[in-house]
Formats: sequence, C-alpha cells, structure tokens
Amino acid sequence: MSDDIVITGMGVVTPVGGDVETFWASNLAGRSGVVREERMDTTGLPCGWTAGLIPPDVREQVAADHGAPGRSWGDTLMHATVEQALADARLDELPAADGPAALVYARVWPGPTGSFPQDYVTHMEDLAERYDTVGNDPAAVLRHLRGKRLPLETRDLSAYPREIAERLGTAVLPVRLEATCSGGLRAIAEAARLLRTGRARYAVVSAAVSRNTPYVLSQYGQLMALSRWKGDPAQASMPFDRRRTGMVINESAGALVLETAEHAARRGVTRSHAVVGGWGLAVDTAHMTAPRVEMIERVMRTAIEEAGARPEDVDTVNAHGTSTRLNDVTEARALHRVFGERTADLPVSAVKSLTGHGSAASGVVETVASALTMCRGVVPPVPTCTEPDPACAVRTSLTPVERPVRAVLKNSFGFGGQYASMFFRRPAAPRPAHRPG
Repeated sequence: MSDDIVITGMGVVTPVGGDVETFWASNLAGRSGVVREERMDTTGLPCGWTAGLIPPDVREQVAADHGAPGRSWGDTLMHATVEQALADARLDELPAADGPAALVYARVWPGPTGSFPQDYVTHMEDLAERYDTVGNDPAAVLRHLRGKRLPLETRDLSAYPREIAERLGTAVLPVRLEATCSGGLRAIAEAARLLRTGRARYAVVSAAVSRNTPYVLSQYGQLMALSRWKGDPAQASMPFDRRRTGMVINESAGALVLETAEHAARRGVTRSHAVVGGWGLAVDTAHMTAPRVEMIERVMRTAIEEAGARPEDVDTVNAHGTSTRLNDVTEARALHRVFGERTADLPVSAVKSLTGHGSAASGVVETVASALTMCRGVVPPVPTCTEPDPACAVRTSLTPVERPVRAVLKNSFGFGGQYASMFFRRPAAPRPAHRPG
C-alpha cells in the first residue's frame, strides 16, 4: 500500500468565496475580492487604500455558525475552514480511537484586540521589566515568571487546540508555527513530517489572518510594501505586471486534512485532491525583507528533488506573486534559473491577484487552488496582469488555461528571510468536481 501523503479535505474562507467551490469559480471567472478600504481612516497613509475583504454575507454566516464568546475572529475563521475540510474528508465517519491526530496551525498575534499597538507595547514593557529585575539568567527568569500573572496582551488565550481536540474526539498533537508568509506551506510540511514519522494518524492544517488596522497598514507602508494604486480597486494587486506598486493585504483562512494514502484507503477514501511530493524550506539572514534569487532557487530545486522529480516534470507554478516590485522580479528570475528556456511556456498562476495577500493563510489557500488545478485540469488566470513586465518574462494568462496538469510547484516566501516551496502531484484517482444537489 502506498505511503504517499495525500490531501483528502479542504476548506477556505476568502475575499472571493466562503467555500472551496465558490473560491474556485471566482478564480476561473477572474472575480476580485479586493475593494476600497472603508473600515478605517486611511487619508493620512501613503498606501493601503484597498484590501481583500471577506464579503459581508460570508462574514455574517461564519460569525453565526462558528463564533463563540471570547473566540477571536482569527480562530473563528479557522473553525469555519476546518469544518469544511473535515466534512470534505469524511472524517466524521472516523472512530475516535483512530488517533492521535496532529493539529498544525498558523495565525497572527492572538491578543484580545489583534495587531494593535497596545498589544506590542504591553509585551515590550513586560519584557523590559523582567530584564531589569533578573537579567537573562534562565533560572532567574523561571523563578520570576513562576506565579506571576501575565498581562492579557502577552498571553495566548486561544482555546483553539483544545476545541479542535474536542471536535475530533481524540488526542491532538498541537503545533503552532510562526513563519510569516511562508507559514502555510511550512505547516503542511510539518504535518507531513508528523505523518511520515508515525506521530499522528492524520493531520489538520489551518491558518488564518485578519490584521487590517491602521497600525499594520502603517508598518507595511513604512516598508514601501503596500500598493499605492489609486484606480479601480480590483486592479490594485497585479503580480508580474509592469505597473505593480505593492501588495494588498487581506483577511482569509484555509484548512486541509492530510493523511497517508494507506490510512485514507483503510477508511474507504480512495480519491484525494493532491499528493504532497516534496518540499524545500530555508531561512536566510541576509536581509529582513528583501528576497534573494539564490534562496528561492534553492527551495524550488529542493522541493523538486525531494519529490524524486525533475524541473521538466512541473506543469505549472502557483507563484507567491505578491505584486511588489522586488518580490515578483526576484521570483521570476529564480524561475528562469530553475526552468531555463521552458519558463517561456510554463503557465504561472497568482491567486493574490484576486484575493490579496493573506500572510500564512495564503500558503494553505493557494494549495487548495493548486490541488484543484490538477484535479480539474485548469490553470487559473492572472486577470490583473494586463501589461506583463518584461523584467519578469513569465507566462501568465488573462483567461483560464485548460490542460492536463500532473504536477504543480507552489511557492511562498516571507519577511524575516523565510522561504518555502512545495511539489504537489496529481493523484492516480483525483477527487471529482463537486456536483450541487
């Protein structure tokens, strides 16, 4: 029996759809979820006028179905996507004794107010007070913290791991990752590792982001990373277009169920969305925010090699494609290094053109798009790349491209020198398209 790691369940809540099928239909139709940011005053900011926002009707439904007293919006989003993924994987039919399970998740600061200055100020003040009192001696720090009640802003009050364990009805091995925008792919890699080493029978991967505040916008604005586009908001995120001015941040969430093919078959699931072939991960200390061609090339080559494949086996690339001046051209140059002359004919998709950038959640959400690309045989368009940048010279399309896709290479990179790339294979028995009714 195959020991392949397969994706058997998927769920998303995004600016272009609150479920997988709506999300996919929006991608193929080129429907944007990027709108004008009207929830806060942005008049004093040089950028950040647009955002990828979850539609009001989806937001209300998610809050009604998955909200709970004291539960943050980020955790609520993850609960919504996990429920979709569990139903898709038919895990409700799994005996509780068939555990333990792994829970690998990534989300932004979990304080009571989200990414607001007071969260960080209180945290830094607490660290300074501790250092002034006991210095850096580990034993002294432990004695200082023992019995000390930490401020709310410095504690992770989330009950998410316990709630998922109760939902699954089995012991859960929880792993929370902090890897900025590469966190989604790193979470998938960690889940696959736990499955391969026998630490868990199946794994739930989830990620969410919701941090659109004046403070966050000003942070990204100071980095000159946000789009300064003043035209149609739907055009603001334009990966690989020569007019691109920066990324658009969004709120979104995604979830996956991973298991070995043997475990899935044992419970009667013989069709899956994708096979996790291999991955490449790296951390670079050369620069906090600027990506390097060499590192992107390295993780892509590693992902392909770990999958036992060659560059010519890749049929399409689901790019990181943030729409920033530096990231897009750097990723494109790395693609040219790995694929050489094939790059001119290699279809490239960029989900962020329609959704904006969802930090760690983007890796999970875009993995869903990668899986559907293989199962449905369609490469999504990049509808905002109407004036392709010659400095990038990658092949994007304004309309869906129907073609057999055996393998997808998915890229995610992040601030702090985080790099990740993952190779996905089309399953021998792919999951068929959902038929309503």
